[in-house]
Amino acid sequence: MGSVVLKVLGITLGLFFIFVGTIKLTPSVNGDIYKEMRKTYIRNSKVFPLVKQTGWKPNPHTYRKTVGSTEIICGAFLAFFPGPLKEVANVCLLTITLNDIYAHWALDEGLDKMSPAIVFSLLLTCRLVIFLQGLAAAPKSVFDKSQLDSASGVPDSASRVDDKKDQ
Repeated sequence: MGSVVLKVLGITLGLFFIFVGTIKLTPSVNGDIYKEMRKTYIRNSKVFPLVKQTGWKPNPHTYRKTVGSTEIICGAFLAFFPGPLKEVANVCLLTITLNDIYAHWALDEGLDKMSPAIVFSLLLTCRLVIFLQGLAAAPKSVFDKSQLDSASGVPDSASRVDDKKDQ
């Protein structure tokens, strides 16, 4: 069950982040949304989380292009590639959405602007929790019962004989 949910969430979230990242990089999908994204990142760069600690404020256009490219790459890993890089992509996308929530909060834009980032951060968190639950439910031993019997020196035929005596 967890495997199916992980696959569905991975594909859905991956395609969504590929789409959103493409909107941030090019006006070919929708020119009006692209212009709005450009304005949003000009505002977001002013409340970048590390400004207070480092004094460095990112260039808004580079910031938008970096986030958009990261969303496309991590979305592709989440949707199409198997393996542990899916979890790295999940954590990267979760960090981006949490940064987006922080920017909306710092700009005091309200829940109407913040709610999509909250929903997608919760979905990414759920996917990560389901993955971690699957790891916890996995068997702890790398040996199964047949390997343990052969390693203990008891031949397989002798163990079958003992099993027949018990019945």
